[in-house]
Amino acid sequence: MKHAIVLASAFALMLSACATPTSPSGPAAPSGPPSIPTSAIDLGNWRGGSEAAVLGEFQQSIARRYGEGLQLSAVAADLRRNQFSCAATTGQTRGDPPAQICRKTSTEAGCTHTWQVHLYDQAGNAALARTRGLYDRRCGGDGLLGGPS
Repeated sequence: MKHAIVLASAFALMLSACATPTSPSGPAAPSGPPSIPTSAIDLGNWRGGSEAAVLGEFQQSIARRYGEGLQLSAVAADLRRNQFSCAATTGQTRGDPPAQICRKTSTEAGCTHTWQVHLYDQAGNAALARTRGLYDRRCGGDGLLGGPS
């Protein structure tokens, strides 16, 4: 009986090691209202906050702003009104690619700030299934994602 318990515990530990952890930067199910607010998109404290803090604020802002089931064209139009440029995903990609990628870039005080919103389609019906907000800051000689160039 002891061996069975030990084996069951070991099996449970091995199984939990195989579970895929969720990442805070992964796609989020929209939790926003059924219509899009008219206010400007909250980009986070990008002038004074850390990259991680700005990313978290921006992701939450996007998830709160856009509700599941909104038409992708309406969401993309709202992002364009907020000075994002949007384009449909083209070409072969692995996994579950977004239907649209919207990007906004601003350069200030020697740093380039880039925000992206990935819009995922709901089973090909042009309705929003989930979003993914991304933020990156590159200053001076920084390379990709803040590393050395």
